[in-house]
Amino acid sequence: MSTAPPFALLLRHHRAATGLTQERLAERSGLSIQAISALESGRRRRPRPTTIALLADTLGLSPEDRRVFAAAARPSAGGSVRRSAPKVVGRINASGRLPSPPADFTGRSQQLDELTTLLRAPFRAAPGIVVSVIGGMGGVGKTALAVQAAHLAIDASPDGQIYLNLGGGTRPLTVEEALAALLQLLGVPADGSTDVETAAARYRSALAGRQMLIVLDDAASVEQVTPLMPGVAGVVVLVTSRRRLTELAGARHLELDVMDETEAIQLLGRLVGTERIDRDRDAAREVVRRCGLLPLAISIAGPQVDRMAGGLRELADRLVEGPERLRILTGPSGGVDRSISLSLTALAAGTSTDRAAAEVFAMLSVFEGDRFPLRAAAAVLGRRLDETENLLERLVDSHLLETPAPHQYRMHDLVRVVAAAQAERRFDALAREHLRRRETACYLAMLWRFDELMGRPDKYGSRGEQAWSAGAEDVSDTAVAAEWLDAELPNLVRLVRRSAQGDSVEQVFAVRMALGMPNLAGRLMRFGETHQALELVVDLPVELDLRLDVGRKYQMGFSYSTLGLYRDAVPWRERALPLARRLGDPWALAAVLIDLGYNLGRSGRAADGLPYAEEALVVTEQPQAAKLRVGALVGLGALAGWLGDVDRQRIAFEEAIARMPERSSPGADAVHRNLIGHALTESGQHHAAVEVLTENLGKVRELGTEVIESDTLEVLGLAWLALGDHARARKVLADGVKIAVRYPTDHREGRLRHYLGRALAGLGLVDEARRQWELALIQYQLVADVRVDEVRRLLAEP
Repeated sequence: MSTAPPFALLLRHHRAATGLTQERLAERSGLSIQAISALESGRRRRPRPTTIALLADTLGLSPEDRRVFAAAARPSAGGSVRRSAPKVVGRINASGRLPSPPADFTGRSQQLDELTTLLRAPFRAAPGIVVSVIGGMGGVGKTALAVQAAHLAIDASPDGQIYLNLGGGTRPLTVEEALAALLQLLGVPADGSTDVETAAARYRSALAGRQMLIVLDDAASVEQVTPLMPGVAGVVVLVTSRRRLTELAGARHLELDVMDETEAIQLLGRLVGTERIDRDRDAAREVVRRCGLLPLAISIAGPQVDRMAGGLRELADRLVEGPERLRILTGPSGGVDRSISLSLTALAAGTSTDRAAAEVFAMLSVFEGDRFPLRAAAAVLGRRLDETENLLERLVDSHLLETPAPHQYRMHDLVRVVAAAQAERRFDALAREHLRRRETACYLAMLWRFDELMGRPDKYGSRGEQAWSAGAEDVSDTAVAAEWLDAELPNLVRLVRRSAQGDSVEQVFAVRMALGMPNLAGRLMRFGETHQALELVVDLPVELDLRLDVGRKYQMGFSYSTLGLYRDAVPWRERALPLARRLGDPWALAAVLIDLGYNLGRSGRAADGLPYAEEALVVTEQPQAAKLRVGALVGLGALAGWLGDVDRQRIAFEEAIARMPERSSPGADAVHRNLIGHALTESGQHHAAVEVLTENLGKVRELGTEVIESDTLEVLGLAWLALGDHARARKVLADGVKIAVRYPTDHREGRLRHYLGRALAGLGLVDEARRQWELALIQYQLVADVRVDEVRRLLAEP
């Protein structure tokens, strides 16, 4: 029951189906590229018969395809190609005809090709009834895609196409109403019966022997759609829904996501003109991103640029978070807010579980990160994990949430804006703050539960009467806790930042969270996020327990040293030392002394560092600090080597290695051996360093800790460089770079590229060396690394 499709759509579809570009089609047909482009864009609507024939021949169209192709180009192409026409009714479209194809339809080429291929040759996919369901959030373009595909596949339904809006987002049609409408559209007179089974039987009889396409738009549920299935071969049903109709028997499902950025900019260009896009592509990119890459939002926002003196830049600036953003994204027939709210309204009209899911929707706006885990959602909602999962999955089914991974959820940016607006209407500021603190408490509990499971000593009083792990007692597996926290590192940093900006209570929470992260970083061998968190809290002007004050300054120094920034670490160790002496805790004092001595040595002040290392060795004789003995020996050995006392270095390292099995974890063992190898290289014992590091590399790879492996490769590369073996140095340093680029927040890439450049230069590969130094320079500048001057000198050399 549709008009013939526009010639432009058919030409683009057939060209895509043959795999030809516009240039290739022009070349083969003898037409110009400009002519092909004008026809596909619709700028030229009525091609000459000779042009149609050339294109049909080149595209290899079948006789039936040629007929439809030619008909689409004729002025009379607005007529129907069905054999018999239904007379009346449809919910939105009173005649039951398909809506016109969207004038600004853009992108979705893969989904459109997949759908039109199915609609044009349905019996290749299945011998009987073919049902395809397009699902997705409100405003993502489900109806537009369905209508576009239906127009392109018009020739595959010679007995007509019927469109019926089932009203899933407003007032859903009852099954009785839907069947009555479909029967009327099929020309079947009413018989006065209200029995659903009788109506369904008459519906199936009316469809028997016909080849038709039925588009059921905005379905509310499987229960609504199931009785509308034709039950006879030859009929194709295309359904769109805000809900996941996964239980619809035999259906093929196409989940429609937001556009990619390229498609979104193309859509914006069709609305505002490509000249505007070309003038300020950065502003265009910001506009589509702030529209959440949602077609409906872009379609509403784009035309408004005509009323803005500042053009796309002004539009981008006004598409900020909050009410103004929703106001901009409200069109004459309702905007993004209404589209998303309709999905929520439909959910609230469902089962008791659906209603409960709709009720908690606004509370989930508290999650401001890219995604949030089930455990945090349960904490915020104050419900059990299983109950929470059930509610969240109902929201997923309604496309109000996404689930990118098991027990992980994501809320589209514009959905969150709508949820936040609802939360502001429903909850006062105090209640919203209470929800945010529940989220923070969940993450704090997981961090310190991990600390307990690791068997760490209670350095900060975290296991007192009100344990910091409260709420995570059900977690009993260290690996499970580490995996959960690994996935949540970005959220941990976000929550530390938010808490650090709050009142004194929240700031104490921020310090506790930041101090829980170094142990995790040591387990995961990922230090960048911990460094960010510690920078946020180390100088907070908040009154703290002395243990926490020592801890934040010590850990800040530790964080700098793990990134290789030893000079930056020294002031924090020096600030922590008097506090540690005042605290009187042997463990804390030994840790500060060991690291202060080592950092001074690494900064070229080995003589200043030696007394601290010697004092640390004495302190570690006390039982409370005995586990730090290996670290004290490694630090003392390194300092002795820098001072030229090789015998003392050898004795210290031999004792350290002997004590490792009983005093160190495998990960700590590997780190200490790297430090030993580095110290041996720097004291001129290159062959001994290669031996230690090569053995350590095998052990590290067995552990599977890539960041430690990159450190081992870096130090081994330096040893080979010192021996003049540039080929071996190149190999191990290149391997280290491959690992470092996967962990950008740990800032190891700069050093590895710096040293790799030296290896390449030693092999005479000057251009390759310069490229590595250029990349190292960029990385060093990110963290203000002092080695930046050396790289600049290398690049300045002819």
